[in-house]
Amino acid sequence: MQVITAKRKSLVRQGDKVLTNSDVWGLFGFLQVLVIFLSLAVSIALPFYFGNEVDKITELASRREQSITVMKSRLEDVSREISYLQTIVGVRAEK
Repeated sequence: MQVITAKRKSLVRQGDKVLTNSDVWGLFGFLQVLVIFLSLAVSIALPFYFGNEVDKITELASRREQSITVMKSRLEDVSREISYLQTIVGVRAEK
């Protein structure tokens, strides 16, 4: 007849309590490492993402500011031409 032996988990005595070493601590350790890894990945990746978004928004704002400046200068040119034409028409009307 064969003898079947079962592996027992080692017991650790701590005061009056007896604690059993189990695979739950390995799972907790894995989860801790996973959480630390994910938090590091997020803390590294998010600044790059938001930094790029800020650069895009800044570039868009500067383009709009430049286009507004160009529009103002064109408007000033048109207003000068209108006043010039008004003076020419006024001079011709007086003759």
